Amino acid sequence: VWESSRGWTIGSLVLLIAGGLLPVASVFLVRELVDAMVVAIDTAGDSAAVRRVVVMVLAMAGVMVGTEAARALGAWMRIAQAEAVEDHVSGRIHERALALDLAFYESPSNYDRLHRARIDAVHQPVSLLENLGALLQNGITFVAMALILVPFGVAMPLVLLLSTLPALFVAFRHTLVEHQWWMQNTAAMRRSQYYDWMITLRDAAAELRVFALGDMLRERFQAVRARLRSERV
Repeated sequence: VWESSRGWTIGSLVLLIAGGLLPVASVFLVRELVDAMVVAIDTAGDSAAVRRVVVMVLAMAGVMVGTEAARALGAWMRIAQAEAVEDHVSGRIHERALALDLAFYESPSNYDRLHRARIDAVHQPVSLLENLGALLQNGITFVAMALILVPFGVAMPLVLLLSTLPALFVAFRHTLVEHQWWMQNTAAMRRSQYYDWMITLRDAAAELRVFALGDMLRERFQAVRARLRSERV
């Protein structure tokens, strides 16, 4: 990943750090704004107090604009990084596939492995990058927020941390179940892809019409897809 998108990775890290700190800055400025408004009310509209309120409002507006800009720029950079990573991983798979011995292609299980590698090359590296980035950004936000909450009591950051554990457990459990399902149904996915190719590609068009195989392949495709869809749901 680092080799394929070094510049995009550095830029994404900078944006992740900024994205992790900006929400905390917004919370901090809300507190400062409330304090400034209280002071302005107590001093009956003192000019210095009013100026502080205006400064806090402008600062909050700047943080909001910066947050949206960082989010938009981060989305654009993730697209560019995803393209670079996908091409790099596909190139590595092609390199390994060309170096494989011919005996590799004699085993259906090897075809399953190759199919998973090809599909994962499109989705998994990018998903891994996004999840790691979200973990880093949320971790920065959590640490910064904990530092703000510590003056109100040490228990506050601990409660915030403990509240995330149930969601983390559910997400981790779901990931394991989905991975096991994906491993067990690779052959069925390849079979549905084969039916789709036979129906849509030109190479088999003549045979399908001469031997009237189209309806049979279409029904088998729908049957396989129905099972996969129901299990996935």
